[in-house]
Amino acid sequence: MSKHHRDWDLACKVYIGNLSREVDRYEVEDLFARYGPLRNVWVARNPPGFGFIEFEDPRDAEESCRHLDGLRLHGSRIKVEMSNGKTRTDRRDNYRRDSYREDGYSRNSYRDREGRGDFRRQRSVYSPIYI
Repeated sequence: MSKHHRDWDLACKVYIGNLSREVDRYEVEDLFARYGPLRNVWVARNPPGFGFIEFEDPRDAEESCRHLDGLRLHGSRIKVEMSNGKTRTDRRDNYRRDSYREDGYSRNSYRDREGRGDFRRQRSVYSPIYI
């Protein structure tokens, strides 16, 4: 068993998201073991809400994703998908990079300039003041 989930085989690694605080490692292990032999199970505690499973066979990992994605567990609909190997920080950096076009404007630059509404407009210094 590999100690850290970052070292696990990506072809066999499944991400589980939207886990409630009540879900523990053993419950996750029981749920996923129905689809094939497991190598590792890791459930985050601080912050809670996600975890990773490593199967011995990549086909079992894919099958578990197909069958368990959207399942209700302790009142939460869990997200189950093959892990992409990126950390949360990596995903945020990709979003920031993808949201800017080659010309330097963001995809939302028109909305940023035009669509914010009157609450951002300052009163002109030349506006008449009525007393």
